[in-house]
Amino acid sequence: MAPRWTFSTEPGVFADLPDLAHQYPGHKVTTQPHLGLISGKKYPSDDPSSPDQRDWVRFAGYVKWLNEKAPDNVVYKVLYLTRHGYGYHNKKHAEVGTAEWDSRVSFLNGDDRETWFDAHLTDVGIQQARDLNTFWTDLIATDGAPLPQTLYTSPLARCLQTTKYIFAPLMAAHSRPFQPTIKELLRERITLHTCDLRRPASWIRENYPEYALENGFAEEDAFGRDGHAETDDEHVARKQTALEDVWDDECGEVVSLTVHSYAIRAIQAACGGETCLTREGTSIAILVKGERSAEGE
Repeated sequence: MAPRWTFSTEPGVFADLPDLAHQYPGHKVTTQPHLGLISGKKYPSDDPSSPDQRDWVRFAGYVKWLNEKAPDNVVYKVLYLTRHGYGYHNKKHAEVGTAEWDSRVSFLNGDDRETWFDAHLTDVGIQQARDLNTFWTDLIATDGAPLPQTLYTSPLARCLQTTKYIFAPLMAAHSRPFQPTIKELLRERITLHTCDLRRPASWIRENYPEYALENGFAEEDAFGRDGHAETDDEHVARKQTALEDVWDDECGEVVSLTVHSYAIRAIQAACGGETCLTREGTSIAILVKGERSAEGE
């Protein structure tokens, strides 16, 4: 099936994360100051008479200007992409090593001490999410970055937790409702590891009643049950479909997605940009142009 939307990352707005990645352990980038927005960049929408010349304020005005000037089939969105905090699956992987994890341990639900099936955050991961809340609180209050107008999240427990720790207090502080939408296709690349499998929809409703399950969200998890692990190309195609759903929604110009490491890479790839690894508990941003095809209208 031909894509309904074609996506492209607008260059020269945010720091080149793939280029910066080599500076970090494991080549995994972390949250950049000012979320990586390039300081002092001039935009054609700039108003020299405006009393607020902060970079993020001018950038938000530029995005609005782009959408006002764009043809009907073109929509620009700022994507805030957050990788969940450090989970019990990350902890166990680090303990046993990659060879043992990939060959045996990752296929278990857990041991007599810990569970890594649909892993929750460790104490370290919870602190990472709380630190991101502090970062976002300051970015919005000091830099003038816009609040996300819609929150989306993967249905896996570590993303549900991360979203709540970061955005529930942030939205409350701005008198905004906290009701993230759970999207199945935002999940991590399916590897058949138990950490990539999810709990039933009824468990999510019971434990995260503020969250909205997208239409058609199945009670039981069907991902990986056929024994097929996704290729990178299949994963990128799945993220393409997820982004098309986001662009079809009335979700605003600034959108937050709480996802996973390989999911961020797949989103970057679906948007035609270079990819990078991200450390647990990291937020990045990209400006994406979506162009709807004639068939998708």
